[in-house]
Amino acid sequence: MSKQHWKKIMLGIGMSTLLLGACGADEEKKEDKETAKKTEEVSPKDDPATDEAASLTQMTQIVEDASELKEAEGIPAEEKSAIDAAFNQYINAFNEEDFESYMSVISKTPVNFKYEDEERYVKQIFDSVDSKRTVDNVKIINYAGKKADVYAEIKATTKDPNSDKEVTRSGKQVTVFHKKEDGWKVAAIFFLASEGEEEATE
Repeated sequence: MSKQHWKKIMLGIGMSTLLLGACGADEEKKEDKETAKKTEEVSPKDDPATDEAASLTQMTQIVEDASELKEAEGIPAEEKSAIDAAFNQYINAFNEEDFESYMSVISKTPVNFKYEDEERYVKQIFDSVDSKRTVDNVKIINYAGKKADVYAEIKATTKDPNSDKEVTRSGKQVTVFHKKEDGWKVAAIFFLASEGEEEATE
């Protein structure tokens, strides 16, 4: 795989917010702020699915502070179980390269990305590289009936099987779920990469 093709894949992963590679941490924070601004523009203030729409514009700051937040109180047991299951499917389906399962937990009406772009990027990732994600400190930090924010610390390792070139990225992520008729779906993702990481090559 050419270096240029590798970078395109990593940028694609970053655009779909599965991994953030080939970008510096400062650029990622800038992109997150720009994404939040765009989110404010496309999210109707009276859309109940977004709960408090203003919270999306502040999500970058929330991600930075989320590790200190406690799990939200008052989440019905049935809903907590369903949200946890949706998040686990989001992670496990990606790790298992189960395209249909992965896309089935992605909202058809996402807030800060396009469903078609996610579909295309994920398919490219599965076809071209080996990528795995591990999660830690997972907790539902906000719940409002039809919206839930799930915080997690994520480490993602992507390897080019042809060259053994490997990239590891880690950071804090808030995954926003919206409740649809067929269950909880990923509607927005906000990721802040850890600083000081370098590409590792075997």
